[in-house]
Amino acid sequence: MKWLRTLILFDQGNVISSRDWRELHESYVRSIQSIEYPKGSGRLIVRRKERKPDGKWARNGVGYLRHGFLEHMRDVEGWEPEGSVNLARNREQPSIKLYPSLDDYREPITSDFGGFDLATIGDGGTRIAIEWETGNISSSHRSMNKLAIALGAGIVEVGVLIVPSRALYEHLTDRVGNIGELSGYLSMWEGLKSTVQRGLLAITVVEHDELTDSNNIPYFKVGNDGRAAEGRGEI
Repeated sequence: MKWLRTLILFDQGNVISSRDWRELHESYVRSIQSIEYPKGSGRLIVRRKERKPDGKWARNGVGYLRHGFLEHMRDVEGWEPEGSVNLARNREQPSIKLYPSLDDYREPITSDFGGFDLATIGDGGTRIAIEWETGNISSSHRSMNKLAIALGAGIVEVGVLIVPSRALYEHLTDRVGNIGELSGYLSMWEGLKSTVQRGLLAITVVEHDELTDSNNIPYFKVGNDGRAAEGRGEI
């Protein structure tokens, strides 16, 4: 698989110059590049989408890519998961105004954010959260918002979202989030840097090595839950 680029949306406190960031980035780029299909090919060869007789599209599932990345990060690169990142419900909410009373008010947090795909700690103590996007564009926004909140709360110092290029997205199911759809919102997340004392927020873009129409290359398995089933062939 190809690593195309890493976008640094903000870097507060010069995290980008730290050894932990450099080693993390080198590790996860190697993990991206280790993803291959078929096994042993040394390349990620992706079956091109194809319209089926019923008018729907056959496309590739996304779980295979995420699993390969996380497995390599853990088993080869040695980044041990350090448990979940706790975006606690009892953290202090900002004071806002009620209308029309104009009273100060803090809305209680009543929802859980869920964990990250990989939460780990660098040798220098840098706390890290990585998300590999497997959901739709709404999921991508949630992932970026979770990372920004964790950075702003000082829970992590590095947050990374890994997304497919627009070219790869065309051949993946699940209506998966991608850099093309996120590009119009980058300025919003960049603007959150003032809420972060020390932290780096990044998006990394990945792509296939090769597309093929060969029937000898099966599609990646598609999940059966929720959006996966819905996105399997509609668009």
